[in-house]
Amino acid sequence: MVTLLFVHGTGVRGPAGETTLDRIRSEIAARRPDVRVESCDWGSALGSYLRADGASIPGFVAQDGKGPDSPAAEDEEVARWALLYTDPLAELELFALTASAASAPFVPGALSRGDTLLADLARLADDDALRTAWAEAGLDVPLARTAEALAAAPELRRAAAADGGAASALPRLAARALVAHALNESGGDAGRVPAVRRDVLVDHVTDALGGDVRGIPEAVSAAVRFSARLFENAVGNRLAVARRTAWSGRSAGFFGDIVRYLVRGDAVRAFVAEAIRARPGPVVLLGHSLGGIVSFDLLASGALLDGATAGAGARPGNVTALVTVGSQAPLLYELDALPSRPFGSGLPAGFPPWVNVYDRRDLLSYQAAPVFGTGASDVRDVEVDNRQPVSAAHSSYWGNEQFYTVLYGVLDRVAEQ
Repeated sequence: MVTLLFVHGTGVRGPAGETTLDRIRSEIAARRPDVRVESCDWGSALGSYLRADGASIPGFVAQDGKGPDSPAAEDEEVARWALLYTDPLAELELFALTASAASAPFVPGALSRGDTLLADLARLADDDALRTAWAEAGLDVPLARTAEALAAAPELRRAAAADGGAASALPRLAARALVAHALNESGGDAGRVPAVRRDVLVDHVTDALGGDVRGIPEAVSAAVRFSARLFENAVGNRLAVARRTAWSGRSAGFFGDIVRYLVRGDAVRAFVAEAIRARPGPVVLLGHSLGGIVSFDLLASGALLDGATAGAGARPGNVTALVTVGSQAPLLYELDALPSRPFGSGLPAGFPPWVNVYDRRDLLSYQAAPVFGTGASDVRDVEVDNRQPVSAAHSSYWGNEQFYTVLYGVLDRVAEQ
């Protein structure tokens, strides 16, 4: 039986790694039940942490517990979601600012379009199809509670009072705000829900609110476009200092793991090597982020070869393929910073077939073939599009069908050997 051994990336500890592993297992089991998916949790045993409770960080309070070929319209949508992930009510506020004041004549007893939307919002939890779509998206907060929170927001009330012929866009903007709010309130990264599933859920909510799933007025669209770009350019400067404590606490493991590995990586490589040797039969290594660096270094170092098998063309133990995802190994090689291979040395003889998966919006992913060269080795870069903003792209491969298509291809080739 083939074992797919998942080597996680930076900052992952215990439950976070299990959540990702469960997702990969679920996807693989649907098509390749003959493949055993297992984890190599090196982070819990050997990962970094703030050993002096953040004393080195000014103001720290200890905490417990577009690429050139990408479509412009797609990039605009990604930028808008980056804004919504931070402020779910941003589009509604912009709608209220750009739409003209209500001008329809008063009709006693008649509900305005804004009042109708608020009434529909209160009934969302009674929609069986929407409740099903909500559950399938894996959101951890109840639909009814999320709808109540949105209905109480002053930004929605101001948007509902706006008219000027643009109110037909309000259901869709409210739907996007509702989903963004739920993603922010649920545990984990906002980008963990695949973009396709997120957008389908927005369409369901828009339909339940009596809106058109397509229409957003150009005035609102232009304002959102401008604000999203401004947000992407300014958020780092404006919020970095104010939120340094929170960000430092979350990022200590992320960046600390990388630095610690480059200085004291022998223990991590030995940990992964032992996990590989404990698995009988062929092993496909799946390394994410720093996990890809660890996996590459281990295979390139020859540490898995013993005296009986070492030699020209020898395979590294029972590892039959390497898949790296959002990994920095190619960059570190180009910088001459990899422990196992100095720049210019290429890959050792017998290095297993290597597929390197990257997303242009994932700024922590890099291409391998241009720097390592193919030569006699099988090195292949595959680009996928996670359809998530830069801030969420690095952790969004696990919900992308493009990625699994690539992975299935590797597993099929291994099974045929």
